[in-house]
Amino acid sequence: MNVLSCAACGRALTGPVRQLDEQPPYPYRDDLPDAEGNRHGPATVPRGTYVVDPRPFGAPFVPYEGEADAYDGIVPGGMWMFDERDSLLAAGPRGTYVLNPLDVVELAFHPDTSRWGGCCGSSPYKGVNRVCSCGAEVAILASDCSSDYETRLVPDAVRVEDAP
Repeated sequence: MNVLSCAACGRALTGPVRQLDEQPPYPYRDDLPDAEGNRHGPATVPRGTYVVDPRPFGAPFVPYEGEADAYDGIVPGGMWMFDERDSLLAAGPRGTYVLNPLDVVELAFHPDTSRWGGCCGSSPYKGVNRVCSCGAEVAILASDCSSDYETRLVPDAVRVEDAP
């Protein structure tokens, strides 16, 4: 078991969690509100676990450079979007620690309110949107109806330590 802590101040950002060898299959989502009225889907990883995603995640997004007919909007396990530049691929941090949002403790909203985004929750499309109490940018919470339900800790901002 491990605890993930803020690299800047040492504060624990999770309780004890166990690393999985691979990303579990993405859960089925019906886009209906849950019992509390939240519209996010089920968590992408079970409580008490985390997985390291080697692919880039989130902002910035860069134009897709491949052949137009080869791009089907799907990046294997990766994030994508469209804007006036056409098809875009995530070029954000690699090696993010993907956790169930309920396993991450007491993060504050990013001071830049434009990063909170989303109509039903926090959007992962504008980069780091949560900070440690010391102010360090540590996490991307995805809880909007248009995204998966997960918290990703940024690898350069956290340390993985053995749980006490």
